[in-house]
Order: sequence, then structure tokens, then C-alpha cells
Amino acid sequence: MATTEYPTLDDVEAYWSKAVGEVPSHGEAPKDLGHEFREDQPYERHSWGTWLEFKGLDGLPFWCYWQTCSRPGKRKTLVHLPGYGTETSMHPSLVHAGYNVLHVNPRGYCGPNGFSNLDWRAPDGSADVLLRNIDTPDSYGYRSWFQDVVIAVRWLQSRDDVAGKLGFFGTSQGGGGALISGSILAYEGIVGAVAADEPFLTNFRLLHETRVGTAYDVFFSNLPQEKEAFRRAFYTLGLIDAAVHAPKMTYPVLLTAGSADPSCPTESIHSLYDLLPDTRAIVEMHNEEHGYTPPFPTLAEAWFDLYL
Repeated sequence: MATTEYPTLDDVEAYWSKAVGEVPSHGEAPKDLGHEFREDQPYERHSWGTWLEFKGLDGLPFWCYWQTCSRPGKRKTLVHLPGYGTETSMHPSLVHAGYNVLHVNPRGYCGPNGFSNLDWRAPDGSADVLLRNIDTPDSYGYRSWFQDVVIAVRWLQSRDDVAGKLGFFGTSQGGGGALISGSILAYEGIVGAVAADEPFLTNFRLLHETRVGTAYDVFFSNLPQEKEAFRRAFYTLGLIDAAVHAPKMTYPVLLTAGSADPSCPTESIHSLYDLLPDTRAIVEMHNEEHGYTPPFPTLAEAWFDLYL
């Protein structure tokens, strides 16, 4: 089925300006859950962060993991976003390097007690966000997902220990989420740099037309087949397509790609790189498959050291 209609940049800007504007500039403070850790998760002993509980605009709780640098004064601060597996990630090496790091788990998929908010999961346990209400953009799953991110960012902006502009980073969905989070907040002048590891949510049109047998096909195969319903659904996908958002990414962007990645293929990531208007870099790793790539933490730290 041909994909002939897609949102313009003006459409994307109008949609996300409205969505971001719905988030209060000074919202309810999160609940600090302290430094408790689960006995079955010993790695939390070494991250020394604290769980925070926020509420989405719909009242749904979601959790963030906040790690602060112990050095005095204001610190550069990074926002990390999860992959489609909804995992929580700690980043003690970045904290040791002098950064504050906030891991945001939108829609509360995971928190201090593991899997949560099961109403936002499919029967098989996977995240229910990409196709959720895809025929109605104003209640689309990713609209709420990114509004949760903005809620967490507003909290960061209220803190005295957060310096200057923010960095956004992540892998797969987290990489795409970092790119789009930067875009929808770019007009506020608070985005310093982005680092996206094998990013998902990147050039749906290209991958639908080429049908290269990627993980995107799992979602494409579940789009409605009726012509008008398909058109509406594919238009909504365009609202979260990093390729459409690219002109707004007027800050340094680092991309990685794996030459053997079957999920987020190099074609889509290189196509995004070609569209970026500002300082940019792409690292393609030979024979690297999909997942958290080993070089990425070092590359991201160097990128933020340079540009944040």
C-alpha cells in the first residue's frame, strides 16, 4: 500500500507545541522514594540513585531514576530514555564523570517494583504505545509518552543543581525518543546535545517502501488494511518520525548504527544523518547487531563533554 500522505514539519510543530503546552510549567513535585533497592536487583547498590514517582497528565504514575553527582555546585545534566523493552538503566559511570543523570521511564512501564502499569502493556507483556490510539492523534500513545518526558524535564528545570542546557540520550526507542524529545523542546533553547544509539522511530516511510525485513515490519503488519484507516494511522506515525523532526535539531547530534542490525537498519539512520542541519556525527559499527552497543557509553560521554 502506497504511503502518500505524511505530516509536514508545520503539522509536526503545531501538534507537539500543543502537546507540550498542556504540561504545566510548574507541576506537582515528584514523590521521593529514597534509596531503597530490591534484593533481587543488587546492581542498584552501586548506582546510588533515588526513585522518583511522577504523575502523568492523566494521573497515571511513572517513575524516574535520579542519580546526582556528589561534587558541589551546578552540574551538567542528562536525560536517558528506555528502549521498547521498557528497561530501567542506571549510569554510574556518567555520574562519576561529573553528570547528573535522570532516567525517565514514560508511562510507568517499569519502576522500583519492576513491571508496572499493566494496562499499558499488551497481553504478551510488550509495551502498548506505538499502535495505541493510532487513529486519533490527540490521544495517541506516544503523545502521552512524550508528555511524561516533558513533565520530568520541567522538574529538572526547577532544580538548583542543574546547569545550563540538557543532553538527551538512549538506545533504540530510547535513541529515537531522545531525538524527538530534543526536537519538541528545541524552541525553548534548553537542548544542548543529543546522542542516539541505533535509533528507532526513524524514517517510517523509507522502511515501509523498501520493506527490508526489519523489526518495523512487526508494526507495519499490524496497521489497518482499509485504505482510509491506513492513511490516518500512517499520518500519526509521521508525528513521531525523527526524519520529519530533523530540521528542528539545531544542536549537535551523535548517531550510531550497526551494520548487522536487523531491527533499526543503517539505511534509516544514514537517511536521518543526511537531514541533520547542525553539528553531526555518525558511527557505523561493523557486524554490530541491535541493542546497547558497547562503544556507545564512551562515545556519548565524549559527545556531551564536547558540546554540553
